[in-house]
Amino acid sequence: MSALSRLIVPAMLFFILAACGGAPTPTATPVPPTATPAPTAEPTAILPTEAPTATAVPQVAVITVGIDPGFEPFVFTREGKLAGFDVDLLNAMAAEGDFEVAYIVAPFDEIFNGLQNGKYDAAISAITVTEERKTLVDFTAPYFESGKAPVSFYNPGQGIAIRTDNTAITGPESLVAGVRVGVKKGTTGAAFAAQQTTAEIIEFADSPDAIQSLVAGEVDAVIVDIPVIVDYIKRNPTAGIRVTGGPVTEEVYAIAVSKAKPAVLEVLDAALVKVKASGAYDQIYNRWFGAP
Repeated sequence: MSALSRLIVPAMLFFILAACGGAPTPTATPVPPTATPAPTAEPTAILPTEAPTATAVPQVAVITVGIDPGFEPFVFTREGKLAGFDVDLLNAMAAEGDFEVAYIVAPFDEIFNGLQNGKYDAAISAITVTEERKTLVDFTAPYFESGKAPVSFYNPGQGIAIRTDNTAITGPESLVAGVRVGVKKGTTGAAFAAQQTTAEIIEFADSPDAIQSLVAGEVDAVIVDIPVIVDYIKRNPTAGIRVTGGPVTEEVYAIAVSKAKPAVLEVLDAALVKVKASGAYDQIYNRWFGAP
């Protein structure tokens, strides 16, 4: 074999081998590793919440109540038993509130002391709510107030009663020196007479005694609760007395409660709401108040 042949043959073999081997295997492009997501916190379970419930009213078995039976038609005695609007109302409240009432009869001017020294849990006797009294005792929601009576002359408040033949006294401005005015001791009427007039003040233990003194001519006028005056005229149409002028005070009546007895206050307020809602309050109201 010539020298040229020796060069050609190896070259040809190279190309043949290259053709037989095919194209070179492509190199795979590396794929970046997929990041493993960080574990998430377990979802917080939503727990059911309890529906709000009404605050339970405390349980009180017996409420001791101071009462002055000298405020007919609110409180008085009939055949030796307590009677009147206040008594019927509180008894109805006791039935609704599932408690008993133990009444203790006392003069009105001793009731507030009794509430403060623990003798009574509460007191009812057409008691007027005043800022001064609020410093001594607590009060329930009002149970008798202006604008609620079926007729205007049964609205709460102090009024002036005179004899029908008296033309000189027309209002509080007529209660001057030389005029004798009867009042019930310890009441807002007594306070008004002392602070707002210059008349001679004569105190009585009970409103009926003051009115009887007016009928007898022993005093020239009396200042007591208007419903008390009107009720007296209704029951004694020939007594010869009348109301003159309008109310000298604007008042509301509520049950007084010892500041040391918050549970009693709560029980009484709840019972009053129930009595009004049931219609019992209106029935009691209509039973006791009507035109004279």
